[in-house]
Amino acid sequence: MKDIGLGLFCDASNLCGLGPERKISLDPAEDKSASELSDVGAAAYNSLKIKHNWFHHQLWNVTYGKVVGELQHTPRDAWTRETGDVPEAHDDWFPERLGSIIAKTEVWCDVLSLGPPDGLFMTEFNKALRTLHQKCQDQQKQIHVRMMFGNLPAMPVNCTKVIKKLTHGIPNDDSTGLRLWVGAWRKGVSWNHAKIIAVDGQYLHTGGHNLWDQHYLKNDPVHDLSVEMEGGITRDGHRYADAQWDFIKKKQNTMVGWMIDKIPDYMPMVAETRVTISEFPRRVAPEFPPVFDATQMPNRGFVEECVPMISIGRYGALNWKMRPADDAILAMINASQRVVHMALQDLGPVCLPNTKIPLPGLVWPKTYMNALAR
Repeated sequence: MKDIGLGLFCDASNLCGLGPERKISLDPAEDKSASELSDVGAAAYNSLKIKHNWFHHQLWNVTYGKVVGELQHTPRDAWTRETGDVPEAHDDWFPERLGSIIAKTEVWCDVLSLGPPDGLFMTEFNKALRTLHQKCQDQQKQIHVRMMFGNLPAMPVNCTKVIKKLTHGIPNDDSTGLRLWVGAWRKGVSWNHAKIIAVDGQYLHTGGHNLWDQHYLKNDPVHDLSVEMEGGITRDGHRYADAQWDFIKKKQNTMVGWMIDKIPDYMPMVAETRVTISEFPRRVAPEFPPVFDATQMPNRGFVEECVPMISIGRYGALNWKMRPADDAILAMINASQRVVHMALQDLGPVCLPNTKIPLPGLVWPKTYMNALAR
């Protein structure tokens, strides 16, 4: 079927991941590896390849990868501790593990989270970046690191301050080969909420964990889950980050963006859209990071024990009201025959205190509830 330029309907540059140079095809997206998916995976793929073929390789993809070790959860003894409070340093292993993944970087690292690291998470991230700086010195090369956070209305991210803490002990000049960018954005009530560490298109960590010391490493910790993987699935994490950095660049390059850039990052603003970005080394690294290029990643060879995987992501207000991830999850639930396991922060809308009245704009997820009740 003939391709139809999206410009016939709207300005394609406003669509996250779709620029004027990219066309939309009405043909279903095809993934050769989809033939090896399970019945549940095939249901998700079939829901994506037609309705969301526009966002193939942007917000979804069929690829390969393998899970490393067991599912990571904190507190680690949540289901085995019989009595008493959590012991001191009960889950310090977790930020240490994240730091060790970042320290593997040879060329490119993406980090995405709701908010910047603090406490032991910041300590381990700084340690990892110092390792990368030394690697650059020893091998006379550059390493690129992009960190993306959510810019919540009441919690603006001071990108410059975050960079200062992350790079403590690393020279802020051209004597280092480390190139670091810290960015944050929001559009309406949308902001980055992904938790991803992607390294060299090969090593991936993703799940529900934020990078907050008090919430996870001290008394009364939040229980959360994450998973570590290797293989081609990692490239989709890098590509997912690309579109968010592109949004920051486009907004920063407008007149309004230029004016907002003059306002200190730490000052709250009521503007519907706000983006902030800082670079390191200052006045050495370009203002905006380059786009991920898979051809520049080190070739580590074939990863054994890989299985087919489907990556799905969500950009919120950045791209119309299309939700590939939602449709894929619904398709998997509807394809289930006997059991559905779910680990959720909540089920249903946040309500006004002591009432059953949802906060404005929040509703019950009726499509999910219908799928579970069928």
